[in-house]
Amino acid sequence: MMRLTACGMFVLALALGGAPAGAQQPQQPPAAHPAAKGARVIGTISTASPGTIVVTGRDGKAITVKTTAGTKIVGRAKGTVTQIAVGDTIRVVADEGQDGTLTATGVQDVAASVGLPVRGRGGERQTQNGQTLVAGTVAQVRDGAVSITSADGSATTVGVPQSARIERLSALPSGSLAVGARVMVQGTPNQDGSVSALVVLVDGPAAH
Repeated sequence: MMRLTACGMFVLALALGGAPAGAQQPQQPPAAHPAAKGARVIGTISTASPGTIVVTGRDGKAITVKTTAGTKIVGRAKGTVTQIAVGDTIRVVADEGQDGTLTATGVQDVAASVGLPVRGRGGERQTQNGQTLVAGTVAQVRDGAVSITSADGSATTVGVPQSARIERLSALPSGSLAVGARVMVQGTPNQDGSVSALVVLVDGPAAH
């Protein structure tokens, strides 16, 4: 079963123009309500009605989350190379060969239908722990390779073998926000302590 991890945080960062999980973020003044700290909420939906869900975290605290027609509701599943399409938002972890070619070991592919723009730290390729990270928009898919245009305008080609781990994220209907679903919410805090959701990542139903 998939878990809410840094991959989910990366999706929310793309949507909001922030940095992925693990990146340093500027300090903010103390908030009057737990939800106001970055307006990030993680937990299980305890009640659901049109336009409003209540998310209860592991600590037992319940936070009201408001959704609108503009809220992005996203789900994820194991993907394949053939699902990667031009216009998708993509993040690739790759090994670099001696000849400079890149071969993906892990791919997060966000379908263009989700409508998440590439912002924040989606610029030129970066090296971390001996691997190369590339983020951007898919410009071309051909012969098991993808061409990625990053936020700074640079283009990078990465080979994607069948062995690469691929996670595909796509848009979900509002009905996916049902009682028992585990979610990660990113949004803006309201004065009453609630959060107006910009993106909701649905991770699956609660275990019974």
